[in-house]
Amino acid sequence: MPFYNAIALVFDLVLAVGIAFLIYGLLQKSLRELLNHVVQLPEATTFYLRAFILILACVAFGRVITGIHMKPDARFMEYVWAVASDISAVFQDLFIALLVYVGLITVVVVVLRPKNGK
Repeated sequence: MPFYNAIALVFDLVLAVGIAFLIYGLLQKSLRELLNHVVQLPEATTFYLRAFILILACVAFGRVITGIHMKPDARFMEYVWAVASDISAVFQDLFIALLVYVGLITVVVVVLRPKNGK
């Protein structure tokens, strides 16, 4: 792997994982409170939060792990556009994963809310 391709891969991975952890950090507190209120089982709350971060990390890694394969004579801006394209795909995949996860949590809330008498 040429040197610039390796640098682009590392930069790509750092950005993708950073975005995933940023999303987790923004949603973690509210999600924990919702799950604690609805599920009322600390183990279930921990499970759903761990599943959430695992899903985000796998989606982020899965899109960029293939790396950037540019020709050795490629210009700097070609690498910038390749990284931007990968990050765009990461955002798209994270959005889809969030939609699926929100659907799952909605089902959990709808099913368990009547059992809690609220």
